[in-house]
Amino acid sequence: MKPTDLELKIKKLITLHVSLKTQIESLKADNQKLTDNIHQQQEEIRKLGEESQLLRLARSVNSGSESHEKPEMKAKLNELIRDIDKCLALLNH
Repeated sequence: MKPTDLELKIKKLITLHVSLKTQIESLKADNQKLTDNIHQQQEEIRKLGEESQLLRLARSVNSGSESHEKPEMKAKLNELIRDIDKCLALLNH
């Protein structure tokens, strides 16, 4: 018995469907990897920004600091103290 044109078309569609499904899964996995990479890079940028800010603060402390840098230093130190207090509070719970 010879397959009809409709049967051949259905088999082609099933094969295409399976192929596209596999491709979609592969693209989803790639997308997840890229999303994870973006999050890692954003976290690294945040950490580098904090490090840069601390280095600027340290340099200004070491250089004797100009009077216009004192409010910035004081604000940063207050922020760091608040962060430390929050961490200690979390550890105590």
